[in-house]
This record gives sequence, C-alpha cells and structure tokens, in this order.
Amino acid sequence: MDEGEIELGGQRVAVWPADQEITALDEQRTVLRTRFRDSDDYHSGLTAKILELAARPDLAAQRARSMGGTKLYGLHEWDSAEANLIEARAAAFFKRALGQEEAAVDISWANVYRRGDYIMPHSHLRAAAGVVYMLATGDDDPDDPNSGLFSIVDPRYPPCCMAKKGLMTNPVRLKMPPGTMIIFPGQLVHCVNPYTGDAPRIALSWNLNRDPQEGSMLETMRGQEPVVTA
Repeated sequence: MDEGEIELGGQRVAVWPADQEITALDEQRTVLRTRFRDSDDYHSGLTAKILELAARPDLAAQRARSMGGTKLYGLHEWDSAEANLIEARAAAFFKRALGQEEAAVDISWANVYRRGDYIMPHSHLRAAAGVVYMLATGDDDPDDPNSGLFSIVDPRYPPCCMAKKGLMTNPVRLKMPPGTMIIFPGQLVHCVNPYTGDAPRIALSWNLNRDPQEGSMLETMRGQEPVVTA
C-alpha cells in the first residue's frame, strides 16, 4: 500500500515512511499508536500556521474551556503542505489499522489548548475511527503529571476496568510526545485532562470512515451542548 509523496519545502516526503511502525496499546488492538520520526521537519511550519489561524476571529471557534479551547476546522482548507501531509498520514493510518483500501475524512480540526482548557468525556459521531496527532504538548507540570493528557474512560475498554469488568475504575492516560498519532474506534469514550501550562498545547483530530458521509458533520454537532439539570 503506497500513498505516494507530498512536496514539502522543495523535497518529496513519503506519506507513509517505509519503516513506519504501528504498536498496539492493548491485547485487543483497540487503540493503535505510531510516531513519525521526521516530525521535526514540518512541526515548526505547521505550528506557526495554526497559531496564525487561531488569532483570526473569523476562523477560530472559541469554545468553552470544557470543549477544548480554540478549534480550527478543515485542515484541507488551510493552504498548508504540512497540514496536507498530516491529513494524508491520518488517512493512511486508518487504512492500515482497519484493513481498508479507502479512507474518507468526515471532519478534521485542530485544538489549541491554553491554561484551563480541557475536553469532557465524549465519543465521536459518524466515525468508524478517530485519529489524534500530537503537534505540541505544551508545558509539563511537576505538580500535575496528568495535565493535558489524552485519557480513555470507557467501561467497555478492558484496560479501564482493572478492578472489575465493566466498571471504569482507572482511566487510561496516554503520554503522546510530539509526532505521535493514535487511532481508536469512534465510539470509545475519551477526554483530555485540564491543561495547566502556559505554552499552547496543540493536537489535530480526524473522524474517518471508509466511505464519505452525507451532509455536514458541523451541522450535526450544532446545538449539542452539555445538558445541565437543576
């Protein structure tokens, strides 16, 4: 399976490097991880692009702290070779992980987390799989080692239920150095812990399926705010 190359800074870069390794985080191979060793070649350009876009109020969707801070949708619309490369790698990962010949991105976005931002537990609609890529981890917090960590909190995921089957007793927290990409089933319940650093924490995400979905995912999400009861 060869996804070809993308031109980046005058050089041709393989979408999926020949020696790229995929590892499983659990016996069931529910969550898979890979890390791109050439990430230093494109991270500075992609980071600069995202921070530039995040400063534009006409593009950036400023969410509540509990919904991931600032969101930027549609990587393919950014006019960025770096973003195109990462999106192509997400699609290639999907095809390898699920044994598919095709991959369709339903929606893609970046989250720019600043101090106090986090994401409540949720699943992904209209997604056979979700993919997350770590661009910048931000600042470490010696007083809170869980700051900003992607966490799985699903009672259907055996590693979360070490005390008793079906009871989510221990969240699975993932340390994702820059250049790390993970893939997981769209229905898997996950979250991002509150971020306590000052430097921006930046992650990219995709919802993927084998075939394109009808309609707009953004329209599907409108009005789906958390329910608060008195």
